[in-house]
Amino acid sequence: MGRQSKRKQIKRESASQPKPSEADINPNKFIRQIEKQGYRFDNIDRSPDIPTDKVDPQV
Repeated sequence: MGRQSKRKQIKRESASQPKPSEADINPNKFIRQIEKQGYRFDNIDRSPDIPTDKVDPQV
C-alpha cells in the first residue's frame, strides 16, 4: 500500500467518525479536571516581581 492510498484511507475513516456536537462539549470540563489535580482558581498565587536592582556577587 502506497503513501497516498494510506492517506486516503485515513481520511475516509476520520470522515466517517461522528464529530462531537457543540452541546456535548462542556466549557467547564477543563477547569474541573485541573481542580481535581489540586489547582485552585479562586486564590491564584502570582509569581513574584522580578527585582530591578542588580546584585553584585559576593566572592
